[in-house]
Amino acid sequence: MGEALVLVRNLEKSFSGEKILGGITLEANRGEVVGIVGPNGTGKSTLVKILAGVERPDSGEALVRGKLSLVYQEDYLLPWKRLRDNLCLGLRFRGGDCDSLPIAKRLMIDRFLDKYPKEVSGGTRRKAAIARALLFDFDVLILDEPLTGLDTESKDTLLSIIEELAESGKAVLIVSHQLEELFRVAHRVYVLNGRPAIVTKVLRKEELGKGAV
Repeated sequence: MGEALVLVRNLEKSFSGEKILGGITLEANRGEVVGIVGPNGTGKSTLVKILAGVERPDSGEALVRGKLSLVYQEDYLLPWKRLRDNLCLGLRFRGGDCDSLPIAKRLMIDRFLDKYPKEVSGGTRRKAAIARALLFDFDVLILDEPLTGLDTESKDTLLSIIEELAESGKAVLIVSHQLEELFRVAHRVYVLNGRPAIVTKVLRKEELGKGAV
């Protein structure tokens, strides 16, 4: 087992007196793709926000080692900027070159780069948000429902990229309802259930795709 780049221990979180997370424990190691699944309302996106530092837990530990890149469930594209400029915000801030964007071509959005977010489909906006995150130098990539709105070819491309990232030593954490696709790439899947949510099952690679959820 590799180094743990995402480490969550006994994490609890409440809103307005209602406990949402009831003691979550999970990890994602270097070179792993780890999935998180569960019904709506089990606090999956809250967990993502805690890992991103947007929310603070009430108790427990949520640690990300190294540089983090994140794709939220919402696209968060700037509507007054073209897709190219949305992708390049971080690169230009660091003085990087934005003339060539091979990730845009690979995700099949290169022909839309001069359009504004409102001028393209939801799937294209989703891929633009993912491409923007992949342009960063990171150790950990967290994706919240990345496959939503994508066609079959785009899903296959993104899953291939995720596998390559893990093979290069990144840790990838995916929250998804797309179970069949998630099971294709995940080394381990944590199943959340209940209110407050707890981890009720951990599926290993050899168990995935066998109807174990």
